[in-house]
Amino acid sequence: MLLSESDNFDGQFVISTSTKPCPPGWQQRQLGTLFVNLAPATRVVPVVDANDHSIGLLLGTPIDLDRDVIVDGQYRVDCKLDDLQDLDDFVEKHIYRLTGSFLFVLSALGSRRIYLDANGTLSVVYDPEARVAGATASVLLDPIEYKRRFRADLHKILDVEDAGWFTAGLTAHWGINRLLCNHYLDLDNWTVSRHWPVAPIEISSDPALSCARICTRITKTMRILARARSTTVALTAGNDSRLLLACSRDLLANLTFVTVAAPRADMDVACARRLARQFGLRHEVLPYREATIAEADLWRLRAGHCVGGNNVKMHPSVKPLEGKYFVGGLGGEVGRGFLWLNAKQDTPIDSKGLLSRLKLPQIAEVAQAVDAWLAPLAHFDTISKLDLAYLELRMSAWGFCDSYVKPKQHEIHPIISRANYVDMLSLPPELRRKGDIYFQAIETLWKEISEIPINKYGNYKDILRPAGEAIRNPKRASRKVMQIVGSWRA
Repeated sequence: MLLSESDNFDGQFVISTSTKPCPPGWQQRQLGTLFVNLAPATRVVPVVDANDHSIGLLLGTPIDLDRDVIVDGQYRVDCKLDDLQDLDDFVEKHIYRLTGSFLFVLSALGSRRIYLDANGTLSVVYDPEARVAGATASVLLDPIEYKRRFRADLHKILDVEDAGWFTAGLTAHWGINRLLCNHYLDLDNWTVSRHWPVAPIEISSDPALSCARICTRITKTMRILARARSTTVALTAGNDSRLLLACSRDLLANLTFVTVAAPRADMDVACARRLARQFGLRHEVLPYREATIAEADLWRLRAGHCVGGNNVKMHPSVKPLEGKYFVGGLGGEVGRGFLWLNAKQDTPIDSKGLLSRLKLPQIAEVAQAVDAWLAPLAHFDTISKLDLAYLELRMSAWGFCDSYVKPKQHEIHPIISRANYVDMLSLPPELRRKGDIYFQAIETLWKEISEIPINKYGNYKDILRPAGEAIRNPKRASRKVMQIVGSWRA
């Protein structure tokens, strides 16, 4: 393990089917025939049945909306192990009813598995040959193996230092695979299986009600967090930030809001300040602080070198949020058909088309991994495949492979939950294509904030912005063009 400093890997873990040495300061939990090594700051909750028989462990911050609590101490399900007929049904009913950020290690009825939450916000990688799983490759490999197995060529081709990432279960190290959300890892045969969805989501007959349910869950989650400790909400010019604000209307006395003055974040700062001034929000603009070489290197290491981009440079800017709950808006794009460009229900989808939509290079190994991901989805329509591709090949693989880079910051995205995603995916396609599916809900919850333009300055700068973006980032503009061309050809 790469443990040159005692706190380099706080919040991480190693799970194996045989006992492993526990690094200094870590603790070991035995779960039946599983051994779970936990670094400091890794939160763990035992899961038991109605008779107090052990079922598994929850890692992270699971939130129970029905009981109005952050799950702590122990999570008891209202059934008995002896009565269980279907493990997948049990997990769907009793584990995926939770929100927050967590993963579930199951050890019961002769099965040993790892499940992620609805979007894999706490990521897992695994080495099937060594029969070990963990938070990142950094805690699975010793320093020599970490360097020897590093895939420098693929890392460069995928442009991971800028905007690329490893998708479809690939990682930056030979022999280390990533578990994607909606799949579980079987710790007996070290293979992965899809457990959700078993069929395309049915279209909602009442989209307004579906959106209202999403908002209610977001509000409940934020209320629970704010009651537990100091809670800060991201405030930008974007759609999902506005949704969070609308859902916070009755919680303003218990929340603060924050915006980072990052390079090219002028519009976010301007809009956030306008909202704060007009509606009396307790708002702070955090000054931009760029990472030192050492800080950036540690960030990459904590992410297993699987992602880069602006977050590597700017992460010290959010250091003031350590020790708080930080509420972000990731997950909202799921409802907007992010990868649907020029797609219809019967548009053929293959790995080449998906890589174009994901703006990733056409590499044989990556295409093969995407083909393997696609194979079990043959009975799904095009729209469903694209939704799952965004959830799994982008969000789970890119959005959360850096789950452990800020171990002292507790980040929760209340839009993310199984129930919310079911409601999002049930919305009629024609509504989702418009891109403003939450606007009516925002308007209903807090009409005045809906009147402030979203993703706009609201003045002459909106006319100049597209040209400025193309000049500042021609590579991104080129990738966007290639995505459009690729989707036409798909």
